[in-house]
Amino acid sequence: MKTLVLDAFSGISGDMFLGALFDLGLSQTDFETELKKLPVTGYHLTVTPSSRSSIQGTDFDVILDDHQVKDNGITEHGHHHGRSFATIKQLIAQSTLTPAVKRRATALFEQVAIAEGHVHHKSLEDVHFHEVGAIDSIVDMVGAAIALELMGIDRVIVNNLADGSGTIKIAHGTVPVPVPAVMQMRIGTAIPIHQRFDAHTELITPTGMAIVKCCATAFDTTSDGVIERTGYGFGKRETGSLNALRATLVNSQLSQQTVNQEQDHVTLLATNLDDITGQQLADTIAGLLDRGAKDAWSEPIVMKKGRPAYKLCCLITPQQQAAIVTYLLTTTPAIGIRYHHVHRAIMNRQIKLVTTSYGPIHVKYLRYHNTTKRTLEHDDLRQLATTHQLTMADLQAKILNELTTMEQKG
Repeated sequence: MKTLVLDAFSGISGDMFLGALFDLGLSQTDFETELKKLPVTGYHLTVTPSSRSSIQGTDFDVILDDHQVKDNGITEHGHHHGRSFATIKQLIAQSTLTPAVKRRATALFEQVAIAEGHVHHKSLEDVHFHEVGAIDSIVDMVGAAIALELMGIDRVIVNNLADGSGTIKIAHGTVPVPVPAVMQMRIGTAIPIHQRFDAHTELITPTGMAIVKCCATAFDTTSDGVIERTGYGFGKRETGSLNALRATLVNSQLSQQTVNQEQDHVTLLATNLDDITGQQLADTIAGLLDRGAKDAWSEPIVMKKGRPAYKLCCLITPQQQAAIVTYLLTTTPAIGIRYHHVHRAIMNRQIKLVTTSYGPIHVKYLRYHNTTKRTLEHDDLRQLATTHQLTMADLQAKILNELTTMEQKG
């Protein structure tokens, strides 16, 4: 499971979110390829590595053609200018984006449209976004959905979510911070927001709040697993301190983690269970992997009195032992856990997202001394096989041949 942890100490906006994900390693080429599936033109993107407060990060921006003005909210005369929410929803639906991206992007826009409609006493159908400026909002929100899918994010945690104070000028005049649309989106939620009285400006934009509300599954908590990378996406406002969103990628699946060693020390836990159902066993194994176990499995055995049973095993780091033992004793019928420490020879492992003629796929590159291997991510392969109506074996052979050709060309 891949978890994206957002440290929003200086709030969140669409450009900060995307900047942080580019800083984590999101491919600009793959991102723009997916974004072009949406029939919207009149812009280009800049992804610029930069430094603020001596911290390296990424500045993302949507530059509109002919120096046009960016989105300043809904217009007062939607019948004269603007794309309605219904129009934007149709643009997304008629695109060739994946179904998951369409659902998430539509949900993001719907959150903003509902909030703006309530604030300005307009129905959802009557909410119009600025005709030209909506381009950057569309890119930010659809782009957020694309980025999460390309990076294989399973869940999002938001910590230290903060907004500023005072007032700010928008298209409709001067409004208090948090801005009305952000406050409206908070209704009916328990999303924790800390107000910073040292920052006299908006820190959470409506787009940023929509990302938090639609994508976050937990707040102010930690995530078990290995920290793979951390990155920073910079904001545009002057806040008097570092204006950045920190993003950390945490991976609880060893098979998807980068490994740069050829041996390690692990702890093997085992317990015999003769009173557990197959469903409970599967849930327990999934729970062990979610909690950062390097591997987990079951073996059929026969216990005393000829009872059929399962031997449940997992490999963990020594530091995880107390937490994993507690988890097993709490959630299974186990009354005792055996353990011993073992040494392993392991292959160096690196995961890369590679764009092929059949679509993007995660490729695992393995090496141990002079032995090398290359495997394809099973879930990606299955999805592409369905899309192209090929068997997984045929598609795997085609993609591996394509990768070989790509590598030979350098």
